[in-house]
Amino acid sequence: MKNVKNLLLAVFAMGSMALTGCLHIIEEVTFKDKGNGNYSMTLDMSEMKGMMDMFKGMASDSTENEDAPAMEDNSMAQMGQEISGVASTLKGIQGITNVVEINDTASFKFGYSFDFADIAALNRALKVVNKDKYDSKVDEVFKFNGKNFERLSAGDMGAEIKKALSESEDEGGEDSMDMMKMMFADMSYKQIYHFPDREIKKSSNDLTQLSNNNHTLTITLKPFDEEQKNKKASVATEVKLK
Repeated sequence: MKNVKNLLLAVFAMGSMALTGCLHIIEEVTFKDKGNGNYSMTLDMSEMKGMMDMFKGMASDSTENEDAPAMEDNSMAQMGQEISGVASTLKGIQGITNVVEINDTASFKFGYSFDFADIAALNRALKVVNKDKYDSKVDEVFKFNGKNFERLSAGDMGAEIKKALSESEDEGGEDSMDMMKMMFADMSYKQIYHFPDREIKKSSNDLTQLSNNNHTLTITLKPFDEEQKNKKASVATEVKLK
């Protein structure tokens, strides 16, 4: 969990200045009929940008805030290294190509994307990511055979962040923990699955939203939402395709 904690510290530092820790995680996967496709993971903190820009403007007019830009730059650098740096661990994995690093400090978006040759290659890549970056053992995340798709509960980024926050309680104290939970209250974890060669018949996840043409499925989790917590909302879903 070391890398997730480092990420949260960077987000927390930035959120403290912007009075918000709004964080949106987007996991987007395209599965073609032959099992190949594209995967991307993006952390979107663009909602912070306006507030941070305002504080930077204030800093230029006040010596009291002269360190704010430097603090932002350091936090952004750490954010970029923790998330976009995942791309370097994926290069050379069998069946994985076109690895792209997303490190956009202008719009506060970080992540990575890659093409996979088949479902086995995708699971291999995610196993490496979870082990090397999040210290989490995950053997299989997706199952797909053309007519049936399954997203297992493993590799849940939202759950990893909640776990990291929980483990940070002893280090930062209860007040710090409450503040972090409050800052991340609006955090969302969205999964978007595209099936360009198939139509979606049904999904077992109650949070499922389908596109008008039934080729795209979206599930939006809010890890700190009490209603979803009571309903035991999960990333897991089984999908029937036609």
